[in-house]
Amino acid sequence: CYVPEDDYTSLNNRTSYNLTLLNYMDPLQMPYLKQEPYFGMGNMAVSWHHDENLVERSTVAVYSYSCEGSSAEEASDWNLKGRDPAVWHVGLKVAWDIETPGLAIPLHQGDLYLMLDDLNMTHQHCVLAGFSPRFSSTHRVADCSRGTLEYIFGQCELALQNLQTDSNSTALSLKSLETAVIKQMEEIHNEVEFEWLRQFWFQGKRYLKCTDWWLKPMAKLEEFWRKMELMTSLVLQEVRKKEQTEEQRNETISCLLLVLTERQRLRNEWAARCQSEAAESLPEEQKPECHPFWTNEESNMPLPFDLEEVIVHLQNLVQ
Repeated sequence: CYVPEDDYTSLNNRTSYNLTLLNYMDPLQMPYLKQEPYFGMGNMAVSWHHDENLVERSTVAVYSYSCEGSSAEEASDWNLKGRDPAVWHVGLKVAWDIETPGLAIPLHQGDLYLMLDDLNMTHQHCVLAGFSPRFSSTHRVADCSRGTLEYIFGQCELALQNLQTDSNSTALSLKSLETAVIKQMEEIHNEVEFEWLRQFWFQGKRYLKCTDWWLKPMAKLEEFWRKMELMTSLVLQEVRKKEQTEEQRNETISCLLLVLTERQRLRNEWAARCQSEAAESLPEEQKPECHPFWTNEESNMPLPFDLEEVIVHLQNLVQ
């Protein structure tokens, strides 16, 4: 059977692992674990998800080591209706489908499982907690064109190219009000806030026990994000001046409404997560931080945290 050389190269690329995630969890030390919501599979260590930022059709490999012992024997008297709650499992279901029954596959000490080809795209998986502590090592082929510090700093520089400082004063202005430029700028603004800053601070201070390395790059990202908040306020000022043609102004407002409505929705979602029962039950050093967050009294921010009034004002301008 002849296999073209390009196919061999493609297959090799799918297992050229460049990212390893190490995890440890002792379920008995966790005060609160979510219940699997669709199929009654019990306690979840990791909710349903796809692995993201991977090379297309690359293989995900997971090695699982559970410290089986007396805790695993505690389930011997259970009246089991489904999976053994003492044993760790990986759950698998068709993506965005809760009608087709899900599958729970037991993971014993030293087991390895692979997600091949497009399985990670067509299906979602979760991790179902057992009773014993567990280590896992997940190996991925990350797509380094996105999701890296180099990438997101490059995106910030791209957005900030539209910010102009008057050399004769401290006044700031925008170089362009073209809809495409504004759209790109505001989408990067959202990406920095929700894919980086809020994701990072949601983890609380737990990782400071291991390293504080991430604090400096995240502080730099927050500095860029603050400039983007200012740039959004400058766009709003230009819209209120009515110096554009009506068509241009309406295009700009429509563009702003899309990204600001999304920003408002995501801010509310992240705030709710930080105040959830699960979050409140965590030890103090593990509690998520809703950051960035500010009140209207904090005058160093050009726009409010709650964008509802801004959105309503823009909607009124195009009526």
